[in-house]
Amino acid sequence: MLAKDAIRLYKDEDLAIEAFKEYRLQKGIVCKKCGGSHHYWLASKQQFQCKTCRFRTTLQSGTLLEGSKLPISYFFVALYLLKNNRRDLSVAEFQIETGHKYSEPLYDFLRKVKVYLKTEDQNSILITFLEVASASLHNSSADNL
Repeated sequence: MLAKDAIRLYKDEDLAIEAFKEYRLQKGIVCKKCGGSHHYWLASKQQFQCKTCRFRTTLQSGTLLEGSKLPISYFFVALYLLKNNRRDLSVAEFQIETGHKYSEPLYDFLRKVKVYLKTEDQNSILITFLEVASASLHNSSADNL
């Protein structure tokens, strides 16, 4: 896959949301209210809901994306670029790749992603993204038949 094709794929916000949701489910979600670990996806609210106390948790809650107003797809674009550029990515380069108008919010975001890379295995979340993308492309091609 060419770099531009990969970035175009990672920029797909719907795929990014689905992949991040799957990754969160794989890692496990713990309710902030009751400590329960059984949740289901409440599609109408785009949140997880605890089966025990019905407390809702946003997709970004408890992750490095918590409080960010940036698209979730930026996370996958940053991971891809940092992985392929050996962790050497400037805010200006990231801004060009995402097409984001302002650089200020990207600075803190990119810093958080770099810290994430030092503590977590980025391959597992990128693999989850590619699995979701593959399933999505397979389903859309089956729908076209």
